[in-house]
Amino acid sequence: MDRFTFLRSWALERRQAAESSEGFADFVVSFRSGKSAEDAQQALGDAVKRLAGAGLVVEARPALRAQRRGGYAAEAGRVLLFVTCPRARLEHEMRRSRVQDWLGGMVPLRRGDGGALEVDADVQEDPRRLLAGHDAGQIAVAERQRLVRRIIGGPRSEGGAEVAGDGVDVVALHDRRFNQQWLGHWARAWLIDGKGLQRIRGHFGDEIAMYFAFLQSYVLWLALPAAAGVLWWGAGRRFSWQFGVLLVLWSVVFTETWARREADIATSWGVRGVQHARDTRRAAFRPDRYVADPATGERVATFSAARRWLRRLAGVPVIAALALGMAALIGLIFALQTFISEFYAGPLAGVLGLVPVVLFSASLPALTALCTRVAAALTEYENYEYEAEHMAQLTAKIFVFRFLQDQLYLFLTAWVFVPHRDAFGAWVGGAYDALRSVLPLAPAHAGLKASATPAAQLVQSMLTSFVVTSQLVNMGTETVLPLLQRWWSTRSARRSPPIGAAAAAAAAAASRPGARRRMLASVFAVAPTAVDAWVESDASADAPADIQQQFVARVAEETALPAYTTFEDYAEMASQFARVAFFSVAWPLAPLAALLNNWLELRTDAAKICSATQRPPARRVESIGPWLHALRMMCWLSSITNALLVYQFHANCALLPHADPEALQHVGRTGLGFALAVLLFSEHAFLAVRWLVVQVMASWPAAHARIAERARAQSRRRWLDRASPMLRGLAGDSDEPQAEAAGDWRAEAERGRNILAGKVKTA
Repeated sequence: MDRFTFLRSWALERRQAAESSEGFADFVVSFRSGKSAEDAQQALGDAVKRLAGAGLVVEARPALRAQRRGGYAAEAGRVLLFVTCPRARLEHEMRRSRVQDWLGGMVPLRRGDGGALEVDADVQEDPRRLLAGHDAGQIAVAERQRLVRRIIGGPRSEGGAEVAGDGVDVVALHDRRFNQQWLGHWARAWLIDGKGLQRIRGHFGDEIAMYFAFLQSYVLWLALPAAAGVLWWGAGRRFSWQFGVLLVLWSVVFTETWARREADIATSWGVRGVQHARDTRRAAFRPDRYVADPATGERVATFSAARRWLRRLAGVPVIAALALGMAALIGLIFALQTFISEFYAGPLAGVLGLVPVVLFSASLPALTALCTRVAAALTEYENYEYEAEHMAQLTAKIFVFRFLQDQLYLFLTAWVFVPHRDAFGAWVGGAYDALRSVLPLAPAHAGLKASATPAAQLVQSMLTSFVVTSQLVNMGTETVLPLLQRWWSTRSARRSPPIGAAAAAAAAAASRPGARRRMLASVFAVAPTAVDAWVESDASADAPADIQQQFVARVAEETALPAYTTFEDYAEMASQFARVAFFSVAWPLAPLAALLNNWLELRTDAAKICSATQRPPARRVESIGPWLHALRMMCWLSSITNALLVYQFHANCALLPHADPEALQHVGRTGLGFALAVLLFSEHAFLAVRWLVVQVMASWPAAHARIAERARAQSRRRWLDRASPMLRGLAGDSDEPQAEAAGDWRAEAERGRNILAGKVKTA
């Protein structure tokens, strides 16, 4: 590939097809300076030097933004580095990646004559064939981006450029043509078929494809509780123990079925075991010693497991303190909302009812952001070697806060306020009397009322508001709001005051031949002639100036978008799964609401990825990671919550103790001893049901298990084919040794008979 020819080739195609940046550059490194001019020049120069040293081609351009009356202005302190990977460098990285996968235990697969997956016997027999057959022009877009991203961010000790840090953002550009086709497909299709999933994987990578596979599987499985919920709701049956059993059984079967499904998907994609394979270390990893690898004997950098565990234990009190602080804040807001809605009858009651909503909306996001930053700092302090380990630990920490934020309100309603509402009312009256003694207030208990809302209705209304409101808010904040913000920022840029005469002259001069050379010379603080060693001064002279500037401005706008991660989407689905599994006995239509929301979520998430965020980085995954453990934990909790809700509010179950109808309507059943018995019974019944489901499913081997068995059979067959007849006989693969042994036995029997007949003399 010739040096720095992306703009020329792109500009020639721009007027014909062109909304896509595919083939122009693999990545754009957005470099934003927060330092002094001299330090920024030094940091940028070092970044370009490291990228070039890693075998990549770099072109630097100032970030531009559109102006109101036409033209473009440079963004102060921001430079875009367009990075592409030459063919030879990419093929070298492909070979290196395959060898590392093989060393890490990943089994190489291929499609057989019938289209079925099978082990690549040629590679198994001769691993040197891993180094053959690598054509960079035939790999998928996502795989190319994964490899190039690994070169850009990988440590220099492993051939990477190690370009990362504050003010540095590595972004792959959107392929607008693909995005339009993908969104157009969603306008016609109901669900994703196998080819559609492969197309997502080929463009965005395994992580995004696995998320959409999980979301679609979740949507399909929601059909069962949604249909049952409609029947129970139509019959007017709330807190039904039959529906509760169905929910628990459904949650167990879904999670275990998905565990098999994701393993089959990973096997078909050839990434089974990728999380245990040797991959490029995180650039932020800091080893504390070098030891000999127990398997290979090579000297490798490592970090003491004991020290890491000490650091993890040191972070536990911090996470616990933040979780308690969040729980206390949510508890205070809940108490205020309960007081206003259930006990307050004074003036401005309707207006005051909005105060808890405002406090919740204003305080919880800020506290969650603080907790997220602390969790990220603690995870970085734990110093994990690989990205998969780092993200798993970070996800586990952050999910604690998300669980409290999403579920604590409902827990406080069902198991704190409702059973103790009389005590809460007495405390409110006492607090009011105490205030009357020091402040000139109205007569005793004026403006107060008794809490009279039925207990079951309180739980149901709270669940309804959370399910419906959270789905609308999530859709608005994830999709609608980012699109509006992007539209407004573009509109504001175009309506900003026109640039002055001097700036206009500078912008016009920037499009002339040689101007880019002078701009880079000023950035690097070197002589203009020195720039020729890094970048060809007029490589893009064939492209019209307006097209170049329009393209660079669009790239600058795209790199300024928020980065996309699957964490928020998985967290949203996990929280929704918890509400459906925990509380649907109170409102049987909750699964139906989740089903409709998720069917739409498949499309809004696609639109968000294409339009409201940066293009997601391509990552290899073999599962949904720690979220499967979270789902299994919530299945266990659902067995407890469903049993307690049925015990508290079921009106006429013969298995439950009789309760006064008025007390049942006001506070439900409150017997602690029977509640503990119900809890223990439901938990043990859940463990038995889960064991039974796992055993039944194990009776039908999954696809990945069959492939693994075929791999072992092929390996044994190759070994036996090269073995001696005696070894084959020992392995039960030949009858020859047995025949020889049988012959020897007959000879000895004949000799024994001759001895008995006196035909053989004995000593």
